[in-house]
This record gives sequence, C-alpha cells and structure tokens, in this order.
Amino acid sequence: MMLRAMWNSLKRLSLGLGAIALAAAVLLLTDENVRTEGDAAAKTWKVRVLEFVNITDVEDAEKGVRDGLRDAGLTEGREYVLNVSNAQGDMTTLNGLVDAAISERADLIVTLSTPTLQAALQRVRNQPIVFTFLANPFATGAGAGTSDTEHLSHITGAYGMGDAKGMVEMIRKVMPQAKRVGTMFVPNEVNSVFNHNQTADALRATGMEVFPVGVSTPAEVPDAALSLCSQKLDLVCLPAANLTAAAFPSIIQATRRAKLPLFAFMGGLGNQGAMVCLARDYYDMGRDGGLIAAEVIRGKSPKDIPFRPMTRNRLIVNLKAARECGVNIPQDVIKAAEKVIELDSP
Repeated sequence: MMLRAMWNSLKRLSLGLGAIALAAAVLLLTDENVRTEGDAAAKTWKVRVLEFVNITDVEDAEKGVRDGLRDAGLTEGREYVLNVSNAQGDMTTLNGLVDAAISERADLIVTLSTPTLQAALQRVRNQPIVFTFLANPFATGAGAGTSDTEHLSHITGAYGMGDAKGMVEMIRKVMPQAKRVGTMFVPNEVNSVFNHNQTADALRATGMEVFPVGVSTPAEVPDAALSLCSQKLDLVCLPAANLTAAAFPSIIQATRRAKLPLFAFMGGLGNQGAMVCLARDYYDMGRDGGLIAAEVIRGKSPKDIPFRPMTRNRLIVNLKAARECGVNIPQDVIKAAEKVIELDSP
C-alpha cells in the first residue's frame, strides 16, 4: 500500500514537471518568434537616403519619405537614423555615395530617381533597397523586376509614370490649334527616354508633329534649347528627366525669348516659368516610399512588399507665364488647378 502511494505521488510529480517543461518550451518558442519579428525594430536602423539631383521635386519627395516614416509611427533617433546625400547630378559622385552606404553597412538604402536606383542595383547585394521618385522601375536596365509582385528579393518601392495622355488632353484644352511640339530628352537617362517616348507617342496619336532634341550634359542644354526654339513650334513639352530639370533655367530662358509656351511633367518647374505642369505628386510618392521603408524596418522582407504605383496628378498653372506667351488659360483649367501662380507673383 505504501509503495503504491509513493508510486502515485511520483507519477503526479512527473506529470507536473512535464507540464511545466512543456509550458516553458511553448513560452521559449513564443519568445523566439516575438524576438525574430521584433529584432528588426528593436535596433536603431541606419537609413541612407541617396539623391541624384537637387531640385524642388526631389525635396518634395524627401519630405514625403520623412513624413511617411513618421506617419507609420516610427521615431527618428530611436527606431532609425536618417542620413541624406545628394550627388548634384554627377554619376561618379553617386556611385561613391552608394559605395559609402555599403561600406558603412547601412541597414536600409532609400533611392530617389532612376539613376540612383540603377547605381544601387549594380552594387548592393545584401542591404534592402526602397525606391521612390521615379517613373518606371521596370525600365531601369538593371532588372529591378518584371511586375509589381515579381521583383528582386531585396528591393521594393513606390513609383509613378507620367500621365502622357492627360498632358496631351491638357495641351488640347489650352491650345487647341497647336500642331508642332518641341521636346527635349536625355539619351543616357533610361527614365528620360521612356518618358519621352510615352509623350511623343501620345502627341503623335492626336496628329501633332514632334520635334525632339537630345542633350547629354548640362553644358549642352543652353544651345540645344535655343536650337529647339528656333524651329517653327507652337509650344514646348518637357518630359521628366533629371538633367533637364536641373538645367531648366536655360530652357525657360530660350522659350521666353521665342515666346513659346512650355508644358512640363514636373511640378517644381511651375514656379520657374513653365506655363502648365501636369505632374505626379512627388510628395505623395515619397510618402509611400517612407511607409514602405517603415514596413522593412519593422521586419517585413522587401520580397513580400509589392511595388506601389501611384497615379495622382498635380495640375499647376502659371498665369504670369501664360500672359508673357500670349496664351489665355481656360477658366475650367484654372479652377481644376491645385496651384495657380497669379499675374502679380514675383
């Protein structure tokens, strides 16, 4: 009887110890899962933001990235530190900035512009990349991906192709008699070639003639712009490109001299004299990039985050520029504009 009692006690004790061991194992596994998912956010991430040119639209996109990270609930200095570098339009400098981000072991690289994404894709192998402020991640020449969901495992981001069809419709509203359109593009910028082809095809589809001029360096822009404007054009339409945006003062000077209206795909050019800008919202695109970056910081793999296209346009009308070119902007276009630069603007 006493032996049976002792055996029952040992049996109950072993069952109790087994239950404790099982509970401890469950807790350990749970803790491992929590730590695995939370490790990414537990550290302070080194985020490198790399830019190619210093223009207003890039500044808007950078502000969007900062706001996206903050709107996602992350705190700068705690979950991440941000380091922004701009190559000022120089490819050698840009490549050096990418190499620096790699050698510094940045935890995340955020690229603004197609050339910046190209440079990163050619060099970065182990760090995640989030892109924004570009038109087409599929035409980078570096193989970012084939669709929004089929892409390299260490890269994701936000993009927005220019609204070429919308631009042609806008030209038709503002200048219905226009037939001859001058354009400028940068042959060694794949994004510029893509944007220009989209625009030229849309213009020709409505019966307009396109007179393109290519430029490869900032030094070529002034003479190329003068040459373009010397042709018998009705207007100039400027597809988005880094080089032409950075050298825009030379372009607007030539169009003003020829009294040619200028339509542009980059919103920041409205304040510099473009008569009509129909641009993607680069702040919103940057903010989408920041929100995506926050997902990566919280531990989500870029391969599980689809590319995010955006289609919102900003319409900017410069009435002062229109008057100087002798164009009357229709009232419905003015009312539809997000921003109107008035006649008395400085």
